[in-house]
Amino acid sequence: MYEDDGVEKFFKQIEDITLAIQSLSKNQLDVNALYTEVMKIKGFDEITLGEAFDHLVQNEMLAKTFMAKNANLRKIWVQNFVNQHYYKPVC
Repeated sequence: MYEDDGVEKFFKQIEDITLAIQSLSKNQLDVNALYTEVMKIKGFDEITLGEAFDHLVQNEMLAKTFMAKNANLRKIWVQNFVNQHYYKPVC
């Protein structure tokens, strides 16, 4: 009876570890998918999109939220990134 209890606890711990690993792997940032999605955005040159991509990779939570957005919101995000990070001379 005690052995069965120990085996049961052992398998429960294995199950918990497996679920934790699965959760972590689902929450991983897919950098290749991020790159593909950033580069799909129209209206920006490759260098600007590359800078936006680099910024997202450095800020993983921001990248995850970017990936959750639709195409229109992604384009708006890149425009906001450009507005905040590129110097614009005042005429």
